[in-house]
Amino acid sequence: MHIPNFMCIGAAKSGTTSLYDILRQHSDIFLPSFKEPHFFDIPSNYEKGIKWYRDTYFSRLKAEKSIGDFTPTYLFDEDAPQRIYNDLGGGVKFIVILRNPVDRAYSHYLHSKRDEHESLTFIDALCLERNRVSKKDYLSYLRFSYIGQGMYGQMLKRYLRFFPKENFLIINFEQEFLTKRKETIDRIISFLELDIEDLVVNLASNRASIARSIWLKRLMKRTGIWRKIFRYITPSLKVRQIIRNKIQRLNLKEFTPEKIGPQERESIFNIYFKSDVMDLESLFNKQMHWGK
Repeated sequence: MHIPNFMCIGAAKSGTTSLYDILRQHSDIFLPSFKEPHFFDIPSNYEKGIKWYRDTYFSRLKAEKSIGDFTPTYLFDEDAPQRIYNDLGGGVKFIVILRNPVDRAYSHYLHSKRDEHESLTFIDALCLERNRVSKKDYLSYLRFSYIGQGMYGQMLKRYLRFFPKENFLIINFEQEFLTKRKETIDRIISFLELDIEDLVVNLASNRASIARSIWLKRLMKRTGIWRKIFRYITPSLKVRQIIRNKIQRLNLKEFTPEKIGPQERESIFNIYFKSDVMDLESLFNKQMHWGK
């Protein structure tokens, strides 16, 4: 079957791109050349059907044992768990890298700011999130859900309605993925029931960045005749996605953002995330050590 038997469903802004680049090296793992298909969370994609998904992203599968989909927003989307269960079955395994939700929210905010979608301060964006997000505008729903995408316990409970706990490998971003990279990658490969291979693991993809050319970034977001021409000469959605992502990556340069102060960080955690993190820790019997 040319469909995934494992997924990395998040969390967004928690090292999933680095993990994707690492696991692509393994001889028994197949991952699409475009990292995030967004099949199970974007309605217009899901309506195209499982055959379209398979033919678009997994047609080059050879004899790999593990077939993956790395779309972090599957964790956030309310409909994704049941869709995955209905189309792929109950045996799918899930890798979930979880980052301190305050840091994740801030990284998410900087990403939206960089892409010129965000005009508010970080604190104002958190305070006004409930009034700003609406499922009727799905892209805005994803862009501004800084708190929502950090409610890990709440989101994983939705998955546990369809899949058993043993199907999930929960990785602490700070304490495992950053500081014990080789051991963590080996644990992931063992979780997928594959042989350990010597992979290059010290990769750091998708670092904090800003645009080299604001003009090019704005051009990439415009609609109009040039976009219609691009679609006509490049009918494949997957190819368009790859081209767009390559151009966007080439237009980025790294920068070091201003950090959140320790008191502000602790306050945000206690106000928005503490209760949910306690639920998460109880749910998977795993201490995350994010309190301060």
